[in-house]
Amino acid sequence: MKIKPLAAALGAEVEGLDLSKPLDDATHAELTELWGKHLVLRFRGQKLTPQQLVAFSRNFGELERHDNYPADTRLEEWPEVLRIKATTVKGVKIVFGQQWHSDLSYTTRPSLGSCLYSLRMPSAGGDTLFASMIAAYDTLSPAMKAFVDPLHSVHDITHGRIYHGRTWEQYAESRDRNPPVIQPMVRVHPPTGRKALFVSEWMSSRVVELEAEEGRALLQFLAEHCARPEFAFRQSWLPDDVLMWDNRATIHMALADYAPGEQRELLRTSLVGEPLGELA
Repeated sequence: MKIKPLAAALGAEVEGLDLSKPLDDATHAELTELWGKHLVLRFRGQKLTPQQLVAFSRNFGELERHDNYPADTRLEEWPEVLRIKATTVKGVKIVFGQQWHSDLSYTTRPSLGSCLYSLRMPSAGGDTLFASMIAAYDTLSPAMKAFVDPLHSVHDITHGRIYHGRTWEQYAESRDRNPPVIQPMVRVHPPTGRKALFVSEWMSSRVVELEAEEGRALLQFLAEHCARPEFAFRQSWLPDDVLMWDNRATIHMALADYAPGEQRELLRTSLVGEPLGELA
């Protein structure tokens, strides 16, 4: 394998590895170490079936079955695989994931990590942005670190822009499937032992310990802080790219900047994380 860093804060490309084949113990150990260090790993030129994507992902933990997702977003024969593509709600194109977030942070088992395999990409646009929440925490002032360390925020999937304009029935259905959860605003990244912010523009609706206006101001500051370019890596997709990222120490967002009628389709698996948080 050859390793090429992709950005200063996070991201590395792994060359010379065929993910359709089983990993030997030495390769598995090396990938695990690289993933803990770089947080995002990219593998280009892969040819995977859904079964092979599932097999590769299982090297790093138990997989989610995505039972809370609508049936048309899951592969019938492989419930561990989500189909990521634009949908239309009330005549408006919705690109899932177009605000900063960490997968499944709105549950009491936030995702450990995710793998994404690109099938079809638009001729231009459709990139995905990633940001290191370790770097975002590290660059806070000592006083701000001491302030946010003990705080908690409510993670609510219906807080994001994707739910604006939806009917009350659609909103209530999402809330019933995914009730809001209280999460710590800072967590420890197990592979490195370093602290990482655990907030996001999409999910974090309020700060439990603060008055509403105080919490809004803090969350807005942190959302802008975490999105600083020096913490980020931008993935420009090619067909047959595989990307795996650590949800415990990163946030990401998909860009909806491609032309109407263009297709963008990917397959995703998610690794089950440790229990964290409680129902709000």
